[in-house]
Amino acid sequence: MFVEARKQAHSPRATQPQVNGISYGEYERGHGEGGFNLLNRFLIFVIIVGLCAGGIIASVPIFKQYREQNARLDQLEKDLAREKALYARRSREEQLLKNDPAYLEIISRDRLDVMKPGETIIHLDPPKAAATASAKN
Repeated sequence: MFVEARKQAHSPRATQPQVNGISYGEYERGHGEGGFNLLNRFLIFVIIVGLCAGGIIASVPIFKQYREQNARLDQLEKDLAREKALYARRSREEQLLKNDPAYLEIISRDRLDVMKPGETIIHLDPPKAAATASAKN
């Protein structure tokens, strides 16, 4: 009897704490089989990563279109600014032609190559792009 009591004292069941008559080790083994063991957690992680990757891949064309539209918008804003400057210059020229006889006289004499007696006209043409490029080399 003493030998049996001693064997029970050293058995794994006797040394482990018990919850509702079940040892802690048996509780752990049973709980692991319930649904959230390591493989299930890994599968959930893979699914979440896959969904995130799919969302990123699906949004790439949207970001590409966004960048293209911003580039187009910038170009249109530059074109608009250039056209506004051209409109302002032409409007000013129109007002000068309508209201300033001295300006009208200067422009008409310049375009028709007409000069007053004793006047010398010197034309300065802007350099051509090809001439300036060859001069730089």
